[in-house]
Amino acid sequence: MKRALLGLIQLHLGRHPGFGLEDLAKLVYQGVFGADHLLAERKRFMREFLQEWECVEERLFPQEPLFESVDPLHRTYRLNLRPAKRKGVDPVVLAQTLLSQPQKGGDPAEFERRWELVVELAEEGAIPFSPEALRAHGTLLSETGLVPHHSRAYRRHNRPHYRLVNDFRDEATRSALRSLGLL
Repeated sequence: MKRALLGLIQLHLGRHPGFGLEDLAKLVYQGVFGADHLLAERKRFMREFLQEWECVEERLFPQEPLFESVDPLHRTYRLNLRPAKRKGVDPVVLAQTLLSQPQKGGDPAEFERRWELVVELAEEGAIPFSPEALRAHGTLLSETGLVPHHSRAYRRHNRPHYRLVNDFRDEATRSALRSLGLL
């Protein structure tokens, strides 16, 4: 797990300028909990998705991949909206597909285990983050239950527009993504 987590972090560090501690926390959080917190409010999810879809400038970041793993086990992925929009995907059908996916059912203890591995990687010098800052941020997240957000620098450099696919191995989800031309 530690080696896979390192590879995932290195991939995101290399691909996303401005990737900082907050973005690392978001990456680990998404790998454990997926989109469950967003899927709970179906009407809000649909409304916000369609509003964001209208703002997505598909001509930006032409090399952006359609899918990006956020999970060292390669089950949970970000579905980037720019490449999806370039493919001419129907946003209502895509939103319905995402809303119909199974819950991830993440375990807070698993988040803490993975965060400890992140701290170990920093202590080993394998990733460019302060172990002390990581410990403090991990404690903050555990004590408050906050959902991490992307840093200002990450948002400025990457202008992220994506939604999560909780379980890329779920056959019903894969079938729906296939019917949209995304697989």
